[in-house]
Amino acid sequence: MNEAPQTITQIVPHERRGDRFWIERDGIPWVTLSAARIAELGLRVGEVLTVERRAAIEHAAAVDAALEAGLRLLAVRPRSEAELQLRLRQKRFPEPVIQEALARLRLLGYVDDRAFAEAWVAQRQTTNPRGAAILRQELRSKGVSPELIEEVVVDDPDSELVAARALVRKHWNRLRRIDRKTAQRRLVGLLQRRGFSWSVIRTVLGEQEIGRENVEELRGDA
Repeated sequence: MNEAPQTITQIVPHERRGDRFWIERDGIPWVTLSAARIAELGLRVGEVLTVERRAAIEHAAAVDAALEAGLRLLAVRPRSEAELQLRLRQKRFPEPVIQEALARLRLLGYVDDRAFAEAWVAQRQTTNPRGAAILRQELRSKGVSPELIEEVVVDDPDSELVAARALVRKHWNRLRRIDRKTAQRRLVGLLQRRGFSWSVIRTVLGEQEIGRENVEELRGDA
């Protein structure tokens, strides 16, 4: 038995969303769409809807909703594409909808894993310095590809020393108030946890008042 034809009976502004319109089907609110999407789909009042046309409109409405959800997430903080994909899956959007929404976000410049990774590294080194090993680990946890991580996080001993010195300066006033051996142990532990190489740790220790004598003994204690 064939379904009875259905018709778009109204396209009216959403009562709470200035950027959205209700599409009414046979006098009943059906889906919401942006003005741009309505124009893209060529929707008009009086259009008789086939099954295929209804499915296409419902898919477009779902993509609009996923786009909106993605933009809300990005407004909270920058995210990698993998992070956004995971969050949209958790919101139970269908996979084809997620992929189209992500493609549109990439096209609009809202999703860019290279820019995300570069900004992540720059922010970390400015506010909370750490070594290359930890930076790589953090970016992996964000779903950034290994190839891109290797391009963005470069092993540079000079940069590592600059970052390690910045971290020591941040904590030095507190460390210098305690006994020398304890200060040395805590400094080693701090630098190791932040992913700095042992050669960088030795160099930085040698620059501080606590020195680096017997520092090898602390490798297993930190």
